[in-house]
Amino acid sequence: MEFDPSSRTFVPRGLQDPDLLPGETLIRVTCCTLCGSDLHTFSGRRTAPPHCVLGHEIIGRIEGWGGEQIPRDFHNQELCIGQRVTWAMAVSCGSCFFCRNQLNQKCESLFKYGHVAGGSGHPTGGLSPYCVLVPGTPVFSVPDSLPDEVASPANCATATVSAAMRLVGETHSLQGSTALVIGAGMLGLTAAAQLRDAGASHVVMADPQASRLQLAREFGATHCVASAQCEEIQSILSPLSGERGADVAMDFAGPPTAVENYIAAVRTGGCVLLAGSVFPSEPIAVAPEQIVRRMLTIRGLHNYLASDLDAGLRFLERTQHRFPFKQLVSQTFPLEQTQQAFEFASEHRPVRVAIKP
Repeated sequence: MEFDPSSRTFVPRGLQDPDLLPGETLIRVTCCTLCGSDLHTFSGRRTAPPHCVLGHEIIGRIEGWGGEQIPRDFHNQELCIGQRVTWAMAVSCGSCFFCRNQLNQKCESLFKYGHVAGGSGHPTGGLSPYCVLVPGTPVFSVPDSLPDEVASPANCATATVSAAMRLVGETHSLQGSTALVIGAGMLGLTAAAQLRDAGASHVVMADPQASRLQLAREFGATHCVASAQCEEIQSILSPLSGERGADVAMDFAGPPTAVENYIAAVRTGGCVLLAGSVFPSEPIAVAPEQIVRRMLTIRGLHNYLASDLDAGLRFLERTQHRFPFKQLVSQTFPLEQTQQAFEFASEHRPVRVAIKP
């Protein structure tokens, strides 16, 4: 299905057996879940190139590859026909300045699945019966014990949260911590679960939707607040933290005025991780003196490293029976009903919708 930005409609695309180049791998798509960025493209908030096949939260099985060399996964293990796999959403060159400095997601020649048209003209998004992986893609085997609905979001939401955990863990211990999570969408719910899995004692979830907060408790949130106001958040954090504030705050929503409140909610020496501000917005007021005197750590995150996807998959396999990730996919549509799936997701705003060829 190609997306036509001018009409905001999906157009069926005639497919032929792809003539694979060396290093390319053919995947038969079994499931693709719709990320928030897909919906932003559908609504016009993000741009899409002509003939783009959307969808990057993909899982599938290997159908074949180009050339004689057998492809290998992220752990250097040979892959085989029929193997169930997922792969990193972004592919980097591995040699530019950013790649050499552990910022592969900011590679100078980055390729992103479901965001651009493939160089060889084959579908490189999940809203298609098959997807062709470009050379250099980090590929990961997926155990059959993980349902499609659980595994599909791994190469976006789960891996991004794993990256957030990695960045925060570089400077702050999560064991026994009091954490504040903003936004009970797929990212925020996953963050609550990963924080609890990492040993956080208290996870406070802030989101204006009461239904999302009820769901957050199933994913490890110990306390919930249906507000972005600093006073209400602090009223919950204070007794949990000895009046100090949160050790860690993770924002996956991004409203500018609320971000100011979240920075104010962390303790002296605390850490604020911002991952929700992915669109242009008004500047926020931050007093440099407060950052200095309170010795705050403020980190920004956009996308992830391939190792974060590896960590995310291991987390899902380890905790799939502890947290109800499968329930986050509220409805599944066949590929020919892609238009209806996007309209449903845009109107009802479920955590995730799935599309299966």
